[in-house]
Amino acid sequence: MIITLIIGLVTGLFGIIIKVLDNSAKKWNRAIGTITRSELIEKISEDTDGRKSITYKVDLEYSYSKNGEGKEMVGNQLFPYVEAWSPFKQEKIKIQEKLPQGTKVEVFYKPGNSSMSCLIAGANYFPYYFISAGLFFVAIAVVIWIYDLSDDLTLVLDQIIAK
Repeated sequence: MIITLIIGLVTGLFGIIIKVLDNSAKKWNRAIGTITRSELIEKISEDTDGRKSITYKVDLEYSYSKNGEGKEMVGNQLFPYVEAWSPFKQEKIKIQEKLPQGTKVEVFYKPGNSSMSCLIAGANYFPYYFISAGLFFVAIAVVIWIYDLSDDLTLVLDQIIAK
């Protein structure tokens, strides 16, 4: 039960931290950039049982300059802090179609570290997977705890029954 609770708390906390960081990126500075590369990448993984799974990512690259002047920077993040791999190919194809090479985009870049950038801030769905998984594991731990308490309650009832 304790291990399940710890897994749930750590997983949920990770999701919350990523969500807070994602929302904080909405306050970053902004610049106009241009997509310089937009390709769909497919990654095939195989588990120990030989089952294959395929995930997809739009490999983006965009250029922008801080305050629209000066040194040109290059970024490749769609969302801040996370890679956007997904098993949903159609979703990634839509993103790639929406962001072809040469498209002008708004780029969020971190103040004080203009090399850290992204195209979408505050709208990442990825943390919700971790928050949901964390809640699931915490719920399992609570159910196990309640079940364990029900055994203790039987002992208490045995003490009050007249013999």
